[in-house]
Amino acid sequence: MTPTLPPIHQTDHLIIGGGIAGLKLALNLAKNHQVVVITKSLLTDNNSWHAQGGIASVLSHEDSFESHVQDTLEAGAGLCHPEVVEQVVRKGPDAIADLVARGVSFSKDHSEFHLTKE
Repeated sequence: MTPTLPPIHQTDHLIIGGGIAGLKLALNLAKNHQVVVITKSLLTDNNSWHAQGGIASVLSHEDSFESHVQDTLEAGAGLCHPEVVEQVVRKGPDAIADLVARGVSFSKDHSEFHLTKE
């Protein structure tokens, strides 16, 4: 007896992983392309879902991009590229604004984001 093969699915883009990076990419690509996201299990079974530290970004006048860059480089133990860290940290506020515009609900103290130090 010949085994039955699963159906073939065609797509413009295949994203492997359902964390925040993969899902944000899928949302951006889906504006003009067909996108398929596959995960190892449930969409809630990924590091983004289980992260308890939130998102490190500068959202307060009491904070600075420089301190975030330095903290990230120290935590990265020499494995991070400083220019990439700088770019990611500087784009953090815009990335959070985009997520909020897409309906992501962040913890807040009254009307302000709940900010804390790692």
